[in-house]
Amino acid sequence: MVGGVLALVLAMVAPAGAEPLAPEALIERLQAGGLVIYWRHAATDRSHDDYDLSDMTDCEGQRNLSTRGREQARQVGKGFEWHAIPVEQVLTSEFCRNWETAHYGFGEYEIRTELYNLPIIQDDTRREELIEGLRRHLNTPPEAPEKNIVIVGHDLNLRHAAEVEIDEAEMAVFEPHTDGPRLLGTLQPDDLKH
Repeated sequence: MVGGVLALVLAMVAPAGAEPLAPEALIERLQAGGLVIYWRHAATDRSHDDYDLSDMTDCEGQRNLSTRGREQARQVGKGFEWHAIPVEQVLTSEFCRNWETAHYGFGEYEIRTELYNLPIIQDDTRREELIEGLRRHLNTPPEAPEKNIVIVGHDLNLRHAAEVEIDEAEMAVFEPHTDGPRLLGTLQPDDLKH
């Protein structure tokens, strides 16, 4: 069922007639640069929900990475290094699960408030700003064309901005284009193993 939904979603955002790239081909394409990788934060501890977001630097009131999630994030970072996938910058939501994913994967990252988790926002204008902001990010190529940009974000934001749904720790790879960002395919952490 999930595969069928993913196939439908890919058909909606990929250019006409384009098949999503298999992991090996997608990795080769990433090695060439010029792409935007939307990485949903790694696996979280589902026994704990966000309950206090009054201080975003306090992780205690948030749903955080599980041990498996930290391992997934490290695995992705090692995979990028092993496959020589060049990264220009890593942008992340201010939620602890996101910046920790970025930290364990790449070390350096930049927190961006416009990547804030969409379900928390009740104001319609602010929600639209977040959705449009993510669309712009997905369609903004790296300054160095031989590198890539990584965005560590949330599921619902991507669903609204690009009609793509991915699981925790999964990556959706986009090519900026004049007609809007084109989804080239998706990667799981295990796809980057060597």
